[in-house]
Amino acid sequence: MTISAKSKYAVRALVELAERTADNGGRPVRLTEIARRRDIPLQFLEQVFAVLRRAGVLRSRRGASGGYVFARPPQSVTVLDVVEALDGLVAPASCTTGSCSRRDECGAASVWFAAKAAVEQVLGGTTIAALAERERQNGRQAMYHI
Repeated sequence: MTISAKSKYAVRALVELAERTADNGGRPVRLTEIARRRDIPLQFLEQVFAVLRRAGVLRSRRGASGGYVFARPPQSVTVLDVVEALDGLVAPASCTTGSCSRRDECGAASVWFAAKAAVEQVLGGTTIAALAERERQNGRQAMYHI
């Protein structure tokens, strides 16, 4: 099981969105600002945020004061929500998706289910807000490009 670059970029971008939203009173944040500050290609970020909008993680607003905001508080958006929206269900082996007819007789199945549970626990127990707070505590310096 590999978490895609799409999911990694999305988490970075959502942490930036959480930080910008907190700093600007909850107003929408433009993708160009997020892409610039996190050094993420804008076209790629547009595709990722469109998926997250359809998954109910984000809302968008068009127009001069448009941009993106969270559809629900970043304290309730987990890394697991993001990964599953972009990469599908966490599944270290096919038997963990229910597609194996030998699950009951397979000695290794319990290992794959334990691995799935562990990954879900870590990703599901980590929110975007917690990651943003971790960055604040670590003293992340804003990235400025000239």
